[in-house]
Amino acid sequence: MNAPAVTVLMPVHNGAGQLPAALDSVFAQDFADFEVLVVDDGSDDGTPAILAGCGDPRLRVLRLDRTGLIGALNAGLDQARGALIARMDADDEMLPGRLRRQVELFRRDPGLVACGSDYLLFGSAQGLVRTPHRDADCRAHLVFGSPIAHPAAMLRAGALRAHGVRYRADYPHAEDFKLFSELAAAGRLANLAEPGLRYRVHPGQVSQVEAGPQRTVQLRICAENLAARGVPVSTERLERLLWPSGGGWPDALRYAVRRLPELAVLGWRSHRLAGLGQALIVGRERLRRLLSRPAGDR
Repeated sequence: MNAPAVTVLMPVHNGAGQLPAALDSVFAQDFADFEVLVVDDGSDDGTPAILAGCGDPRLRVLRLDRTGLIGALNAGLDQARGALIARMDADDEMLPGRLRRQVELFRRDPGLVACGSDYLLFGSAQGLVRTPHRDADCRAHLVFGSPIAHPAAMLRAGALRAHGVRYRADYPHAEDFKLFSELAAAGRLANLAEPGLRYRVHPGQVSQVEAGPQRTVQLRICAENLAARGVPVSTERLERLLWPSGGGWPDALRYAVRRLPELAVLGWRSHRLAGLGQALIVGRERLRRLLSRPAGDR
């Protein structure tokens, strides 16, 4: 059997409620040379039955005893047959044309190692999230957070294997951010300047349930990426810059006067103009969040 061009890697644990819509959105893509590798991480709900009832021959199922997300992702990397690996979560939906547009970009640019896209929020929040599109902007953003939305990402499998890049168990809840940080040493990063994913926002997702531990690991990665650029910064200082507390006009004004200039300096010192541009984008988003919260919120 010939290997497909793309492996769509989808880990799932007890995802019966949203899995059918996620699978349908992938199988409806206008680029057809792919396999869907679903890593069923010990599901004990209706997930196995849904997978067993899928009649599309492009589906492969890897059944594991409960190992956790990072173990499931690495098992998927080991079993993927495609030269390109497209990530997808079982509670999200792939927008039409995503795979085709990402594959076209990889074929035009042999040095590209990871490509995501802008994405749409749905569920308990709505809106369009824009990402940095050029390689320089993606690299500059790595000192402030992940530039690529994990379930919208496509990765070059050969670069992962040649450089020994995998999901790291010592970076839980931000393993994707660490992977992109390491993969950046192997080649270029990019995002499609159009939505490729509908990202479901709900109370049970990792960013809600594990918000505190995730933030701690994200700050650690940001500090490591800054140190690699010769700009050592403590995680405590980064937390004040990237996750300001409070809310309302007074706290927003204090952030604009005290913290935004610090953020801009970090961006400039790490990546010059691209870094400054990303710092201003990040700072503007933090100001928006402060203004959306009640005054005095902690």
